[in-house]
Amino acid sequence: MKIQIDNEWGELKRVVVGRGDDMGQAATLASAFDPTSHSHLTDGTYPDARDVDVQLKQLADVLVACGVEVQHPAGIPDLEQIFARDVGLVIEDRFFRSVMIGERQREWDGIQHLLDGLNIDVIPDHARMEGGDVLVLEHSIAVGVTRDPELTGLKTARTNQEAFDFLSSEFPHREVLGVELHKHDRNPLKCALHLDCAFMPLGRGEAMVCREAFLHAAQLDALIARFSHVIDISLTEAALLQSNLLHIDPETLLIDPRFTRISEILKKRGYRLIDVPMHHVGKMGGLFRCTTLPLLRD
Repeated sequence: MKIQIDNEWGELKRVVVGRGDDMGQAATLASAFDPTSHSHLTDGTYPDARDVDVQLKQLADVLVACGVEVQHPAGIPDLEQIFARDVGLVIEDRFFRSVMIGERQREWDGIQHLLDGLNIDVIPDHARMEGGDVLVLEHSIAVGVTRDPELTGLKTARTNQEAFDFLSSEFPHREVLGVELHKHDRNPLKCALHLDCAFMPLGRGEAMVCREAFLHAAQLDALIARFSHVIDISLTEAALLQSNLLHIDPETLLIDPRFTRISEILKKRGYRLIDVPMHHVGKMGGLFRCTTLPLLRD
């Protein structure tokens, strides 16, 4: 099976989409992985598994209608397998198995059968990395990394310096940019769980960004200097995951119809948008990019 990802916006040919048909035991405040889930559990608005499953199936149907080959993790009883992006990632023609937080390690068992025959790169044991923190740009790789000792112990600190160093050594021909994000285990307005919750490269050489989600202005400036135009989003929009979109091709994006302000901006800038409701999935802390693991882009 051919795999190839050279950037985040090339024409999507093959993708793994998460599944929501068996999420296991009901989530609790104690077991919540992220501040968005915790907030909805507190408010009594955490989604039902059936509603999540319906939206993921709608997402898969839209992708198939766009000519994309869709694969799914194997069903594992009593296991949440919604956010396929974090289990692994493709950079160029290599597949890297992530080292996720302990509660999510079993998710690998659901996708490994899809990768038969591939050589799987495993990052070092002391490194931690989830796919939502790694974005492949034209000639570089952007990595959301947690370095601050006061933040590294948080459950929302998913990618560490060791993972950043590993990617830097594996791709010496690409500049690997480390950017640090605000982290908080309970407040979604004070936390970008992954880099793709605050930053999104677009196919016309542009980007979306929530500036307030970044710890260091100099790091952010170095990142966005690569783009011809930047669309700013607020902390509230970032918390609703309005940067967590998915390119079908350089001109086409999947977006939640709730995101009216961003939709208007993107349309005016020449993008074609396909509305796919994902409001139930979003209550669990992820959206389009989080639920999909691209394997092949042209």
